[in-house]
Amino acid sequence: MKILIVTKNWLGDILFQIPAIETIHRQYPEAEIVCMSPNRCKEILEAHPAVKRVLVFDEKKEHRSFFGRWAFAWRIRNERFDRVYLFHDSRTRAALVWLAGIPVRIGFAGNRRVFLTRAIKEPQRKMHQVDYFLCVVEEAEGLAHETKPYHFYFSPQDAESAKRKTKSLPGSSYVCFHLGANWEPKRWPVTHFAKLADLIHQRWGLPVIVTGGAQDVPLAETLKREIRQAQVMILAGCTTLGELGAIFKNSLFVVSGDSGPMHIASGVGTSVAALFGPTDPDGTGPRGTGKILILRFVPEGFQVPWYGEEKDFPKEGWLSHIQPEEVIRAIEKQHWVSSAVPYVL
Repeated sequence: MKILIVTKNWLGDILFQIPAIETIHRQYPEAEIVCMSPNRCKEILEAHPAVKRVLVFDEKKEHRSFFGRWAFAWRIRNERFDRVYLFHDSRTRAALVWLAGIPVRIGFAGNRRVFLTRAIKEPQRKMHQVDYFLCVVEEAEGLAHETKPYHFYFSPQDAESAKRKTKSLPGSSYVCFHLGANWEPKRWPVTHFAKLADLIHQRWGLPVIVTGGAQDVPLAETLKREIRQAQVMILAGCTTLGELGAIFKNSLFVVSGDSGPMHIASGVGTSVAALFGPTDPDGTGPRGTGKILILRFVPEGFQVPWYGEEKDFPKEGWLSHIQPEEVIRAIEKQHWVSSAVPYVL
């Protein structure tokens, strides 16, 4: 049997779909599972033991035109898939797998019912995105709902490369900060991260690894200038996703706003202090195998999730109200660091 899974587009979304992919694999252990995803998600999916291959769908360039999409549908047709699960709510993707002639097409109904052979009724109650994607598979296969964590996999080569990149740190213990997010209201201020790094240095004498993409390098450089005492290693823009997972795996804990790397940290089993503002941790919070600490602030008069325009941004801000002292007190209560030295705020 050959099964196609049409995924959503972002790193966090991919991890939310992992438990559903694993459920499909358990139902059809002999099947060849192929994912249809954008290129930025390829590395994550190819590392997962349940996924055989990834078909890259580039809707921005190669497959943007009518002829590009027709050619992609023909490619899928030639693969002769037996069934497809549509986790993406795109009508275009549903039409593509219909054109490809896949005999069993499963997904939430929405505006795509005409393209599906099994149109699953969308759940009405609020739920975490992990449970949302599981519903598609569980309803289609007649399974009882079972809450599951997501997992992030990386290769032994990623682990070795990560070890080389962190070998200059003194000792083997460190913590990680991820500064970036794909939306400014989800970012904790760099000055707060800098203060927290100094507090961690005073409390435990631990170095901090700063992670992020290439676009986060200016934030990392600002943080380094703001720090007074802590030892910091900047790896923003210097790691693959697999290396990032390996670095997080060996970290005592990770501090991050709502971001894809926050989910990677949770997915490798690391303790995560997650800082939430305009997004809702009940719907998109970390759900990996690691321990989870949620700190959140919502301005008076606002509700989450909030996806307003910049002109409607609250004057008092979002995450800036979560103070570094509050974060370190919360982390201390979790006992994530042993052999602590006396510390007074």
